[in-house]
Amino acid sequence: MKAIVAKNLTELRKSRGLTQSELAEKLKYSDKTVSKWETGDSLPDISVLTELAALYGITLDDLVHENAAVKIADKAEEAKVAEGRERVIILCLTVAVVFLVASLVFVYLKLRADINYWQAFLWAFPASCVVLLYLGRRSAGPPWISDRSYKIYKTVILSLLCWTFLLALYFQFFGYQLWLIFIVGIPVEVIIWLGSKLNR
Repeated sequence: MKAIVAKNLTELRKSRGLTQSELAEKLKYSDKTVSKWETGDSLPDISVLTELAALYGITLDDLVHENAAVKIADKAEEAKVAEGRERVIILCLTVAVVFLVASLVFVYLKLRADINYWQAFLWAFPASCVVLLYLGRRSAGPPWISDRSYKIYKTVILSLLCWTFLLALYFQFFGYQLWLIFIVGIPVEVIIWLGSKLNR
């Protein structure tokens, strides 16, 4: 038992980046006492074990069984995956809400004024891109994708925003033959692509 607890205490402390002195200070014990716990020379009493378990976010049972640090790492990875899944679901839900609003606009205009405003669905695409950019930004919460993946994500969404906006604008004013506005998209796309190459 002492050997298992000693090994767990050492691995858990190191996994948190704490020195023996720092841990001792948190627990109001001396670093020599912490050293004895980690070498297996002595065993902390039950109240200290409970405090250590709470500090590391594990149960007392985890602390007295092997591989407590591995279990913490596994739990952290599971939490990260779950958080990423929730973020994706939130993004999908907000896009669905944007298209719901477009549907409501289409139905309302059709029923109230007999206007077949199908362009509402086209405008939903650039609106969705704006929502995806806002909610997907890295400052919105803990990192859910890597820096490189986020750059790709941002570049793709900005490109979609550019072209879907121009497409919606074109069909909104279709009678004016505004096909030349797509030429504007070319330098905008170049700016987006070059901007993605900056190390920021």
